[in-house]
Amino acid sequence: MPHILSHPDLLLWHAAICKGGTTEMEIESQYRSDLCMTCGEISCTLNYEEALKAILDAVHNCLSADGSSLFLLDLSNDKFSIAAVRGLSEKAMDQPPIALQEGSTGARLLEGHEVAIKDLVHDPTFEKIARDEGLRSGLAAPLRSRGKVIGALLAFSREPRDFSADEASYLLTLASQGGVTLGNARQHRDLHLIAEVGRAVTSRRDLREILRQIVESAKNLFAAKGAAVYLTNPEARTLEVKASYGLSDGFFEKDVLKIDDTVQECLERLVVIPDASKEREFPFPEHLETEGLRSVICTPLKVKDKPIGVLRLYMTRLRELSHADRMLIGILADFSAISIENARLYNHIVRDYEDLTRDVWQWYDWGERPPKT
Repeated sequence: MPHILSHPDLLLWHAAICKGGTTEMEIESQYRSDLCMTCGEISCTLNYEEALKAILDAVHNCLSADGSSLFLLDLSNDKFSIAAVRGLSEKAMDQPPIALQEGSTGARLLEGHEVAIKDLVHDPTFEKIARDEGLRSGLAAPLRSRGKVIGALLAFSREPRDFSADEASYLLTLASQGGVTLGNARQHRDLHLIAEVGRAVTSRRDLREILRQIVESAKNLFAAKGAAVYLTNPEARTLEVKASYGLSDGFFEKDVLKIDDTVQECLERLVVIPDASKEREFPFPEHLETEGLRSVICTPLKVKDKPIGVLRLYMTRLRELSHADRMLIGILADFSAISIENARLYNHIVRDYEDLTRDVWQWYDWGERPPKT
């Protein structure tokens, strides 16, 4: 394990400078070296929980913090929720989500700046957790991944404390590396989850159970407000709602949609509707505001390049899909389409077998005696 430069270390080394034992340049060099080693350790893991722990351990050890926490953006409600804590009580994990954009401290974090908070109790953003946990001062830095703020990293002190510029710089660097690591770990976790979903849906034969698994997995995997599966009726040229999750019962006033130009586009390729309320042809527009919905993502369900339906994700906020997001949606859609088609074929085979058995029994004395073997 590399030595992580802590706050007491800085004081000892400062004393060494005064005695002529160590130069300030040597201290800065060692400080940077330890920072690089710490970031290297954090970036080595692809395990999401291990990454969270490693980041908070680094904050605790280097800054001699009494406590630390890591907030992550919840795309389903556009708020930041506590994902991990160190040095705080278990109740800290139950803190309600924070809307960072509503306070000056949060606004600075969302702009990408670190923020030192001398008196947490009088800061609207962190007042509740400060009172509940007996915290006085704090230092916060934004977590960024792929150029976007995905959360915040905080170090806490139970005594009034003025965090130095070097400490703020350290936390900002650590948060930057931590954001990248968490982004990679989250992608790795999502791939693992979608593989589990694939195994689950492809191992089932009951169509209703498969559809339920698809919509639940889609909603949870992509932090959507809700999800729905529509399947095609080729003869009637319509799409029929077969399963939904996370939306109210009255959201789907029509269970059947005519396949017009708008729907046809969703059957051919991935379509992202940033603001569905402005789309005149979008079905159920009157319910969007009631449900708090804004963005809609549609992806086709295809078997051998033939569309059999559509998977829709309903979001509460405008969202740009990354390449990784598009890849995950595509994988889920492929698994879903194959599973649906397999279940249909299985049901056809079962029905054909039952029909054949019934015909054979009728042929042998109308079922009064079984055929001889």
